[in-house]
Amino acid sequence: FDQSDTLTVPYTYSVKWVENTKVEWASRWDYLLNSSNQVNVQWYSILNSIVIVLFLSGMVAMILLRTLHRDIARYNQLDPEDPQEEFGWKLVHGDVFRPPRKG
Repeated sequence: FDQSDTLTVPYTYSVKWVENTKVEWASRWDYLLNSSNQVNVQWYSILNSIVIVLFLSGMVAMILLRTLHRDIARYNQLDPEDPQEEFGWKLVHGDVFRPPRKG
């Protein structure tokens, strides 16, 4: 078989649908819903997602609290009469209320 040669493979399939008259329409999903292995896997997935969200939220809250605590401690040490340049989270005030350059 050479790289430049083409190979044609015929592929066919057939499907035959057979109606099961023993199963009621309302209870057609019962065998899937009653399986205990799938239910446990779903609870583990939900619990895992909750733990990850709580862990990541705690990390963000810790970083935010450390930063704000450091900034507030620095502001409390400053003399109010001395004109100081703004730093830390006070710089955000200037960025939030600044009009866009091309607007």
